[in-house]
Amino acid sequence: TVLVLGGTGFRGHLTSELLASMGHSVTALSRGMRYWGHLEKLQKRGVHHWACNRTIAVDPVGGLLSETTGLANCSNFTNRNNSFDAVVDFSSKNADEMKQAIKLLKGRVGFYVFVSNHGVYDVSKNLTHSQGVLFESDAVRPGREVSPLERFQLKSANPRGNDFLECEEELLKQFNSGGFPFSVLRTANVFGPRENTMRYWLLHLWVRSHIALQLPMHLDERLLETPITMTYTPDIAQAVARLVAKAREEECCAEHVHGEAFNLACEEAPNQRSLYNYIAEPIGLNYVETVEMSHNKSVVLYPEIVRGPLDQRKALEVLGWAPTDLQKAVRSVARFYDRVMLDTSKYKRERDLMYAKCKKMLGEDGPR
Repeated sequence: TVLVLGGTGFRGHLTSELLASMGHSVTALSRGMRYWGHLEKLQKRGVHHWACNRTIAVDPVGGLLSETTGLANCSNFTNRNNSFDAVVDFSSKNADEMKQAIKLLKGRVGFYVFVSNHGVYDVSKNLTHSQGVLFESDAVRPGREVSPLERFQLKSANPRGNDFLECEEELLKQFNSGGFPFSVLRTANVFGPRENTMRYWLLHLWVRSHIALQLPMHLDERLLETPITMTYTPDIAQAVARLVAKAREEECCAEHVHGEAFNLACEEAPNQRSLYNYIAEPIGLNYVETVEMSHNKSVVLYPEIVRGPLDQRKALEVLGWAPTDLQKAVRSVARFYDRVMLDTSKYKRERDLMYAKCKKMLGEDGPR
């Protein structure tokens, strides 16, 4: 039995689908938003769904209501008769939500997978090597009790990255105290079909139409040669399946993944100009028009995090994981979004949202 927290969203639905296809009994816990028909598709494939809002409410003076809201308010989850071979967590957004999950799952879970983010490296200490890549061991910082000032200064570099690293730290703390074993998967700039933010879809449409619209692709002057590490959503599902198999001793060896973090990303790490060329190739464009702009005037959708690129060798060697070639992944995503634009029988809501984003970017009087 596998519980997937956030298992119907952009990052998680393919994991729920893959685990179910492998014969696992899968339950997805999420708010149940109707993005792209994920939920309906998963239910048809035998995935159970528990509707739950994980956000922990606060009282009038700012105190956390962790005993009555968030996961504590999900009756299916709090039912002590439920136990899980594995829990896959796509939805813990901060340390408080992670602490609540740890408390409620005590004694009920065999293995825990937390899907984190490469923002953790932004709030870590300076690198002690000159390899030009980020290793999993680079995500370290002093504890509050050791150097509170240094920790506070690091934290301010990326609040979201800090939240992810605090979640990882909570898992490590409970594991070192005799709690359940866990692994962390650190993703980079995530892309794939059926995204909620529509960030990659917008970039795809911009590349496709930029010449006709006389709207060249922006290059941020400060990031011209910055490598962009990308993570393809099907590759996340593959890594989770590998971890679960090792944790269940279906493959050797569980102790090799307990308490470990793994970077997940395509091996290619293009700069901005190269990424635009990757996207243009399956569209059939031989030329991408670009313009260099200052940081405060450029519209650059990638990279989200500039520190990198990620080193993937640990996941390749320990998990036997194989990332999809970036060109192949980009082609697959391009085909999906082009079909969405042509087939008007489905995804009207998503298309309308994208049209609104495009209109906002172009402006009321922009080129059409």
